[in-house]
Amino acid sequence: MLRSPQTLLRYGQTAALTQLQQLRFLNVHEYQGAELMSKFGINVPPGKPAFSLDDVKKAAEAMKDENNQVVLKSQIYAGGRGLGKFTNGLQGGVHICTVDRALDLAKQMLGQTLVTKQTGPAGKPVNTLYIAKKMKLKREMYFAILLDRKTAGPVMIGCSEGGTSIEDLAEKFPEKIIKIPVDIRTGITDEQAMQMAKGLAVTGDVNAAAQQIKNLYKLFASCDCTMVEVGVHCSWL
Repeated sequence: MLRSPQTLLRYGQTAALTQLQQLRFLNVHEYQGAELMSKFGINVPPGKPAFSLDDVKKAAEAMKDENNQVVLKSQIYAGGRGLGKFTNGLQGGVHICTVDRALDLAKQMLGQTLVTKQTGPAGKPVNTLYIAKKMKLKREMYFAILLDRKTAGPVMIGCSEGGTSIEDLAEKFPEKIIKIPVDIRTGITDEQAMQMAKGLAVTGDVNAAAQQIKNLYKLFASCDCTMVEVGVHCSWL
């Protein structure tokens, strides 16, 4: 069958349109993720974003613990911040310090470039600091929900160890990584949430931990996310 050039052009445009795929480029910083999680009933440590040195002063006073300490966390779209290095020579993109020391460190962090194993040699600019309350951690875990190409749906990933260097742990000990596919049509079940909570070797209230996992899935689905990651899922005193 013959078609005119105009018909072929219209056909080509229609075919191209049907092959369009939705692309998402919206990432959120840690402090923004914490705000979202709080709205979905997920436990997060208290913290405040700081965009200026004046913000750092106020946030540090509000977040200091009984030992007058706070945590300063660089906000960039990359992992490995704690082991990163600023191009001005400052080692580490995350610091635990006293309130008096916070301002001096912030001067070396805000507006500077942080290089980590995920940023490449050019690094990423730090325009925001997250001033968080220092927590007394019992141990660290890792948990994430992401879209899996193999199953064409969400998959929960967890590990009862580590969190800050999960990539290294997964490479050396892949058997320690828990993977639970979730049917996007039915969503997470009570059994799956409990399976993950037990897989994380939760030592406290397992039912409460399972509910937190369900809340994280609700966030994932409600906000149309491609990934929700709790890099350091902690149990604290």
